[in-house]
Amino acid sequence: MEEAEIEYTSIHSLPNEILTLILQHNDCHDIVSFGATCKRFRQMVENDQILWKDKFKSIIPTVMFDSVDKHCDGKWLNSIKAFFNLKKLIYSEILAMSPKFYWKCPEITLEDVRNFFTIALSNSLNYYYIIFILQDLIRKGNAHIDKNCSEKPYTMTEIYYAKEVLRYLIQTFLAVKWVTAHMRNELPPEIVVNFFLQWTDTVNLHPDLEIENSINDLAAKVKLVLNAQNPKLASKSILDCTNKLVSERQVLHAVTQVIYHQRHMAVITAANLDTLNIIKVLKTKCSNIIVIGAIYQAVARRCGVHCEMIAFPPNHLFLEWVDRSDAASPASYTVDLNTGELKPKRRCPFSLTQNSNYKYCPDSLLQYIYSSFHSTMGAIKNWNTQNAVYLLDFLGTSHYFSYSYRNPYRNFLTYLIDHTHLSAMSIPPNLTYLNDEHKQIIRVLANLNAPVTNFVTKDFVVKKHAGNVKFAVGMICYHTKFDYVGIVRAWDLSCDAKWADRMEMELNLEFGVDQPFYYLVAADQSARYVAQENLIEITHPTRLYHLEDAIAREFTHFDGFSYMLNDEKRAEYPDDESIAALYRNRSHYRP
Repeated sequence: MEEAEIEYTSIHSLPNEILTLILQHNDCHDIVSFGATCKRFRQMVENDQILWKDKFKSIIPTVMFDSVDKHCDGKWLNSIKAFFNLKKLIYSEILAMSPKFYWKCPEITLEDVRNFFTIALSNSLNYYYIIFILQDLIRKGNAHIDKNCSEKPYTMTEIYYAKEVLRYLIQTFLAVKWVTAHMRNELPPEIVVNFFLQWTDTVNLHPDLEIENSINDLAAKVKLVLNAQNPKLASKSILDCTNKLVSERQVLHAVTQVIYHQRHMAVITAANLDTLNIIKVLKTKCSNIIVIGAIYQAVARRCGVHCEMIAFPPNHLFLEWVDRSDAASPASYTVDLNTGELKPKRRCPFSLTQNSNYKYCPDSLLQYIYSSFHSTMGAIKNWNTQNAVYLLDFLGTSHYFSYSYRNPYRNFLTYLIDHTHLSAMSIPPNLTYLNDEHKQIIRVLANLNAPVTNFVTKDFVVKKHAGNVKFAVGMICYHTKFDYVGIVRAWDLSCDAKWADRMEMELNLEFGVDQPFYYLVAADQSARYVAQENLIEITHPTRLYHLEDAIAREFTHFDGFSYMLNDEKRAEYPDDESIAALYRNRSHYRP
């Protein structure tokens, strides 16, 4: 074909329908840039609400999109602009937190993040938007850090502050949810278990609706088992089955078959975020005894059989069923939560009466879950274990914080109980769309406590690296006397007397106290104060994941050799990164 015969087609000749199909495969920024090229494309982009609706649907979770779709006025371009403007604002607020709070002790308080509540409560959708934005920031930040690289706002420091804000936003909402559900008697065991997960694992959402759907699926499988045993049940509902054609014992045997035999469920004592997650448990078939009991009780309840789940913290939990087929002499049974078998209930030798009528109590179950979680996690300190402690603060059962100014929820429960007469307390709050009444309650809770005034501020002192200081902040070192590794967080030119109690009884020091001393966070998460003569560098260190929650306020990421200082830490120790770089370069030449 001759060159003169080749026809060139301009993009302007394409119909809008084709252009829309092309734009659907581009991100929002590219679509806006395309619209800026000419008047026709600008009008097309601004007026194509279906395009923007599809783009918005791809950005936010389905549960949130459904809520936006329900309340949207059809102007999807405006909705997506508002979302991105909010995201930009939240990112700027997070970036401003480290310069503002780096020198403050103790940790960030609820009063410190009130500006986020102001933004979140400015309309009915923002509360969930901000939670989603912060969770997305944390996930993206972790992905960057896993690649040994980091850039703002995706650093350990910004992740730390995002988690702080998330904690208060989610837990304040959950405080309202707990009391309103209590008033309506809508706290069955499976919801209590999921509530603990929601409170503790704030980085992920755990919708109650997912739990309900999973339990309903199991109840449907129970119906299939019963139908296989008696074909007459095929046209009946599950409740009809239990009330007319089958006994409660038969139903419970069918529940046992579905949960334990068909799914081959393994039951363990460990109570962590995996074994307390009902959705994950049903997928992995490995459950904590609390969760398997909650699942069993929920399925039986949907099949018309009542089982009572009784919990006495810290170590008494059982599932009780009363056989009333003989009205004259009802018999009590417990469900063996390891096997699902029914066993005659034994009388407790310490019981004062033969027939003690224990009742299910969601508060007792919640505290039992906490006790099991705390026992499993032991001395591990991370965001999840600290969030669990905040749950005790809210319930008023924490011996350490309950009556202290450091308890952010010290007045929450009292206020909510005193205001149960409000109309908002009679309906469940909806995280994806807060009505005006629930917004007002959360606003009051966020401003309930007076600002904390008796906090300590760390002194800012620039520490130039002296010649006798061997190691740098951020390096991972090994203690030769006590055989552990740790991350250097700071150093003194000589022993600081006020930290002498952290010296691990390092007696008989060859160079005495007139030598550099280092503040370390050890591998067991304890704080140590160590003499320089007892430390050596690790030439090929590995990332210490479990310590990063403790140092996130000071470092941005692990670069493959040491932890990199954030801006505030670098201002305090301006020479240390270059010292760490010397060790890093030298380690490259060592086998």
